[in-house]
Amino acid sequence: MSASQLVAITYIGTETPFQDRIYRSRLTFDPDQTREVPAELATKFLLHADVFKAADVKAADATSKSKKVETPKDDTQETLEAAQKAEEERRQKENQRFELHQQIDKMDKQALRDWTKTKFQQELPGNLGIEKMRDRVKGFVDQFGAP
Repeated sequence: MSASQLVAITYIGTETPFQDRIYRSRLTFDPDQTREVPAELATKFLLHADVFKAADVKAADATSKSKKVETPKDDTQETLEAAQKAEEERRQKENQRFELHQQIDKMDKQALRDWTKTKFQQELPGNLGIEKMRDRVKGFVDQFGAP
């Protein structure tokens, strides 16, 4: 990612450490920490003026050099890439679950009973209605995950 696409923001909130859970970036901030983040994410953070402010990276570098303060390694890009990968994995699992629910919606009673017995080692009563049986099987998928 080029530097022209990055915007410096400073955390001015009170939570120590602050971890972004709203925008799923998984970035953590200590008080007065400045990070360079993609412009799209910076715009979202800067909507919260009580927690973030735009930062001047050159001024921050000059201040830290004059005070001889050691700045921590900037792991922003690695953290953002890890968050993006985790989000992609979550979406794949959700898509698999959704596709499985669609397959369940097409099964008849006997297919549902056989599939549940094979995949989850569960017996479904034969006197259940088809919709209740489908709901129960979808519940197994949601509870135990895709087999």
